[in-house]
Amino acid sequence: MSKIAFASALFLLTPICASAQSPAVESLRGLRGVHIDVLPIDKDAQADGLSADTIRNNVESALREAGIEVTTHDKLSDGYASLSVVVDTIKHPQGVYLYSINVSILQEVQITRSNKQGIFAAETYAKRAFGLTTLKHMNLIYEPLNAKLKELITDFVSVNPRR
Repeated sequence: MSKIAFASALFLLTPICASAQSPAVESLRGLRGVHIDVLPIDKDAQADGLSADTIRNNVESALREAGIEVTTHDKLSDGYASLSVVVDTIKHPQGVYLYSINVSILQEVQITRSNKQGIFAAETYAKRAFGLTTLKHMNLIYEPLNAKLKELITDFVSVNPRR
């Protein structure tokens, strides 16, 4: 009988656990918008077609389309955060690129155990991807970048429904 009770309790609790948001997703709750910060692209990758401007434009367009406010200046407090996009590349002499993508949210946080009232900027949310591509296919780097951006947008909208 206890196995049936345990299985029933587990079955009933599954929707509750499944609907609970991760702490990273919860950290997006209440944000009104973001400031986009795209870090510079390596010179070799730029010469081979990867562009920080294209990345910035894609990110800004996707956020605006999703109804997420994009600020033109850095307002880390008062309901805004910084969206950092980093695409790092390493070029092999034979023309193959190893790349890493990091899409993260930086917010002002306070450490609760600290006696000081200091506020710090910290990464509260991150999505990462890694891969390989060739000189002729540099544009393939945009696919995992867009996928991670889509995950961020989905998570953002899940805790900040459109008004």
